[in-house]
Amino acid sequence: MKQQIEQLLQKWRALPSSDQRALGLLGVFLGGLFVVYGLFLPAKHYFEGAQARAEEAAELLSWMQDQRPVLEQIGSSQSNPVAGGTLLQRVTAAAEQRKIAIKRFEPEGDGRVRLWIESARYQDLQPWLNNLLQQGISIRTVNMDALGEPGMVSARLTLEG
Repeated sequence: MKQQIEQLLQKWRALPSSDQRALGLLGVFLGGLFVVYGLFLPAKHYFEGAQARAEEAAELLSWMQDQRPVLEQIGSSQSNPVAGGTLLQRVTAAAEQRKIAIKRFEPEGDGRVRLWIESARYQDLQPWLNNLLQQGISIRTVNMDALGEPGMVSARLTLEG
């Protein structure tokens, strides 16, 4: 390694002074490019990306804090079930509102019912289940199967009120 450096220095000294100056300027230019494009710009892009991620996280935190009262209201409505009949009456009334046809139902002891839904749109089924949760009805089990038609499902549920 020492010999190679010595050979390069001899070649350098053998060059005319104008070539030495040109090579020196070229070295300074290439060094500057390395500093700018190899060190400064990657660091700048990393910093900007980190700053953007921090802003997104702050926005998400703000949104979550804004949603807290809504979630607390949902939580309190679940702990205080809405009166208005038996579990089966409330479930069937909510199903009628969402135009969901319950094919078969089977009471299972105190406050529990098993339901079979043959064919329903998932877009109708999801809000119906959310409505049941808001009424304080808990969903013990849910088994859904996709049907051949897009967006259609069959479901077997066990609800407890």
